[in-house]
Amino acid sequence: MKTVDMKIWCAILCLGAGGPAAARGEDLTTLTGQTYSNIVVQQFDRQGIFIEHDGGPAQIPFKEILPELRGHYKARSRMPISVETKAREQEDPAGPNDLETLTGQIYRNVVVKQVEEESIRIAHDTGMATVYFSAIPRALHEKYRTGMPVVPDPPPGANDLVATYGQIFRNIEIRRVEPDGLTFHHDGGVTKLWFPALPEELRQKYGYEPAAAWKYQRETAAASKPAPQEAPPVELPAVAAPVLVFGIQAETLPDNKFWVRFSIRNLTDQIQAVQIVPCEKNMAAIIRGKTVDVPASAEGLSQQVVVPEIAPRFLKVTCGAYQTNCTLNW
Repeated sequence: MKTVDMKIWCAILCLGAGGPAAARGEDLTTLTGQTYSNIVVQQFDRQGIFIEHDGGPAQIPFKEILPELRGHYKARSRMPISVETKAREQEDPAGPNDLETLTGQIYRNVVVKQVEEESIRIAHDTGMATVYFSAIPRALHEKYRTGMPVVPDPPPGANDLVATYGQIFRNIEIRRVEPDGLTFHHDGGVTKLWFPALPEELRQKYGYEPAAAWKYQRETAAASKPAPQEAPPVELPAVAAPVLVFGIQAETLPDNKFWVRFSIRNLTDQIQAVQIVPCEKNMAAIIRGKTVDVPASAEGLSQQVVVPEIAPRFLKVTCGAYQTNCTLNW
């Protein structure tokens, strides 16, 4: 078995091998050699994961985590996935009584219940939550550190569920069981919780296996990607090329980012404004791209773009009435 595969299975097996006696969390060693002991993954965003460990809170960029283990740590996040939010095309922006975290999570009609050194305990439209200051915009820190807590909610009842991060869901009814978690109806709506956020008795009752959950999430994500489409024919105007794009290099970066480096030569004696847009197979723009001014008669102006999530297949180059599509090879 490859070394990388052994690291993956060792990390996964550490979660289930100890049984009830294994109260201690796992350790995480980054690609830079930093080790975090007894970690608990609180949440994640596009850049990395937010954790609690023996040394306190920390944020670890995905570029410092072994690529094959990033999905594993995402699966251990304690943050819930709101089914209603996922199904909505566009969520309403946060209002004056709402809290939007740095990860984009929006809590509606927030009431501060408790203020700790590293986090706040809040009530919101769908229940209770613990939100760490590391995930709150810095401009809002003073507001929530000085918020006056109100009387806590009553203790959970027989039909209530208490997540491992402290949120109480009232009068739950399980609607769907999947290898990575449970979807249930409660007084605040419908929510899916991953198994690491569920009480130990529910994990055992529904046969939670970390390896199976991680595999299921990867397969689900792969199945949800749209099928690639071939680029439609593009009729380009018969215009003399004022610029030339050459020396194209494409490289895959950590955390699903794609780096393209190239040079632009100006074939005229005038400054040329050149627009570069990374595109998919169907020539749909992935990001806005960039516009650069290439000096007159420049032999080579070095440029680069970094594209998240999707590997571009073309660079669409536009200069006045001239347009060409440069194919990228990965």
